[in-house]
Amino acid sequence: MFKWSCLALAVVAMGFLGWMVNDLRTEIKQATVTVNTQLPEILNKTRDTAETVAVLAEDVRQVRDLSGAADIARDKTLVAYADRVLDLIEASGGRVGLKKKLLGGGLKDVSPAEQWVVAARKEALWLVMRAKSREELLERLCKNKFGSDWHIQENNDKPVPLRDWISGRLADHP
Repeated sequence: MFKWSCLALAVVAMGFLGWMVNDLRTEIKQATVTVNTQLPEILNKTRDTAETVAVLAEDVRQVRDLSGAADIARDKTLVAYADRVLDLIEASGGRVGLKKKLLGGGLKDVSPAEQWVVAARKEALWLVMRAKSREELLERLCKNKFGSDWHIQENNDKPVPLRDWISGRLADHP
């Protein structure tokens, strides 16, 4: 009796295995039909996308040539560095402005750091294309268009030159 039970169990297992293999075969057949009908459309969209990317790459190259940035040997990590610096300033919660030359030594033309960073990001985009190094980028970012140093003031502390503030913070935040 044990032999017949084992044989019956083996027949049921083989039947189940055969049914699963047949089901898998029919699923693969359906997937093949679907791929064959949709593959030409997928390939056409891929070609169109590749052509669009090629045109965009050429446009970017032309903009870089126009800006004079094509022949500059530059640091490839400038974009990430500029973004990190601006994120650091934005997170400070301080105020950014120019140091008064007379009376009081406070700040003038003050903006909250978040607002200053919004404007600085536009300039940083240009500077990233023009700067050759992190030092040059930081130097240009920390001065206004007239060459005056930007200062940052956190809470009611004394205003600090932005370049010094960034240098001190980046040493702590690699």
